[in-house]
Amino acid sequence: MNKGTNKETTDFSRRDFLKSTALAGAGLSMAGLMAACSPNSAGDQAASSGSSAQSAENVEWKKEADVVVVGYGGAGAAAAIEAKKAGANVVLLEMNKQAGGSTIANGGFIMMGGTDLQKKNGLEDSVENYYAYLSAAAGENANQEAIKLICDSSPDLYHWCVECGMDFESGACDTEHHLGGYNAGTSLGYSGNEMAAQFAKIAKPVPRGHMAQPGSSGKDMFEALAATVESAGVEVLYETPGTRLVKDETGRVVGIVAKSKDGEIAIKASKGIVLTCGGFVDNTPMLDAFYPFVNKRGPRLTTAGSENGSGILMGVDAGAATFGMGCFQVGYTISTASEPMSKGLLIDEYANRIVAEDEYNSFIGKAIIQAPTSKCFLIVDDATMKEADVSRFGEPLASAADFSELAAQLEVNEAVLQQTVSFYNESAAMGEDRQFGKDPKFLHALEEGPFHAFDAGSENCYTASCGGLKIDLDAHVLDSNDEVIPGLYSAGRNAGTIYGWYMGSGSSMADVFTFGRIAGQNAAAGN
Repeated sequence: MNKGTNKETTDFSRRDFLKSTALAGAGLSMAGLMAACSPNSAGDQAASSGSSAQSAENVEWKKEADVVVVGYGGAGAAAAIEAKKAGANVVLLEMNKQAGGSTIANGGFIMMGGTDLQKKNGLEDSVENYYAYLSAAAGENANQEAIKLICDSSPDLYHWCVECGMDFESGACDTEHHLGGYNAGTSLGYSGNEMAAQFAKIAKPVPRGHMAQPGSSGKDMFEALAATVESAGVEVLYETPGTRLVKDETGRVVGIVAKSKDGEIAIKASKGIVLTCGGFVDNTPMLDAFYPFVNKRGPRLTTAGSENGSGILMGVDAGAATFGMGCFQVGYTISTASEPMSKGLLIDEYANRIVAEDEYNSFIGKAIIQAPTSKCFLIVDDATMKEADVSRFGEPLASAADFSELAAQLEVNEAVLQQTVSFYNESAAMGEDRQFGKDPKFLHALEEGPFHAFDAGSENCYTASCGGLKIDLDAHVLDSNDEVIPGLYSAGRNAGTIYGWYMGSGSSMADVFTFGRIAGQNAAAGN
């Protein structure tokens, strides 16, 4: 068994969690804090008791299985498939009326390296080259051991996806563009910051975003998984969210209480419980407690509307520690929304340029939330406006014939703006971005007006949680002493695994599937 060795400053026990939440919700009683963070029963949210894990002593079991998987998204499907393949009897709980979670509506990428699809398209990659990129992009607070496991497992993960019915070979390979979500007919393309200057020095840029056909979407991806779950004979209980875990006298998790349409139901798990309920981006008190950035938070990035933190809260109630709760995917789309817009200039409120405008969303977002204030602007000229699809950028905040007038409208320092533009235009003439290393094909001098400025402040960045329960490399949930909580496993955004910083589209799905599979395998074995 591998113990967690995360380099982490946000490693919370249940007591720490309550303290942190108290800071965000001053005036709430301690008894009400967990209830405040617990998912609301209204609308699409599931009810959660907010109580500590229940003792098995007085539980009346209504159902029994070897393995119970809680949450039927990508990680839950992977866990159920692997547990069933290992011979376990599996029950899969889902709070919604349908399966899919956040997987079914994601951008469609699975980031993998050293795969047969890359080889088929004449691309030279390896798990070592993949790891060089992923580990560097994730940053120093990431779990490097978990990242290495994902990279080492990548060729096998590709085979597993194909075995589950995902079709990658019928699509095209795009080696030129930085792809956004939903690229129907494309099976392989760039989906992270591989081409950015600082990472191209570390690892050879190779397209790693694998997209299932025919639509290159999360829907195509998940439909293959759902068909595999169904053919395996996994029992699925819809509209049945888990509410609290059950422990025996030794401290082992032996079951779960769920809320069905007919009332509470206690399900015994003879080998293990796998929590795959997603993150906490739909739980406002949890967001307020853990979101670490000073600049204002933008819209939540979620796809199911049910990333309510319920699985994290259940684990914390059972004594679990957390990892990376202050880690978020924060992104602003430029190249992935309309590539010509990367020819623009992204400045802060003080008129200073802050990033290479062709970088991946999360690295643009990082620059924005690290700007001195919440205000940032993307400036383009009229020629770019006519070339680009600006529908995803909203209406310009300001349009002006020259930069003097534009500065006045934006209320930024005219002299600084003129200096910023002058330096940028000189770089464009030289064919080299001397400040941030933007690809020369996007270096476009801003010389002829009118000029247009779009709101690119932090409130326009999307937000998704990346932290969750602390697990080891075998997907066991760990307590605050890094000891395994017997019988409890987790994966997907329910667990805090590889992040650091968000490295690119599809990195989450690589994590979701890799650790979902591991959780299912180990739960079935009772390891």
